[in-house]
Amino acid sequence: MLQKPIEGACFLCEASAARWNDPAAAGDPGKAGHETEALARRIDELRSGQSTPEELRSHLLQMCAMCQKVLMDVGEGATREDIISRLEYRVARLGEVASAEAGAAT
Repeated sequence: MLQKPIEGACFLCEASAARWNDPAAAGDPGKAGHETEALARRIDELRSGQSTPEELRSHLLQMCAMCQKVLMDVGEGATREDIISRLEYRVARLGEVASAEAGAAT
């Protein structure tokens, strides 16, 4: 079955959903900041109880491949803490990618 990338921004990280598996920082390190901020907001929403793992999963088809992978990696029965931990790891990784890209550009 041929899949068409969703249009618009990813529900979770707000980066272009059509970017498939490329981190936002891969093409433009400045975009990693926007993606990191969006993920940080999602982490805060999870911590405060404004959002639940089930709510995030209900938007799985509105996410880019990278964010889908985050939720799939933690599994169906993942707790709030599991998802927060995985999102924090992703935020840290984005920072590393953006730093490496910025360093390579200088």
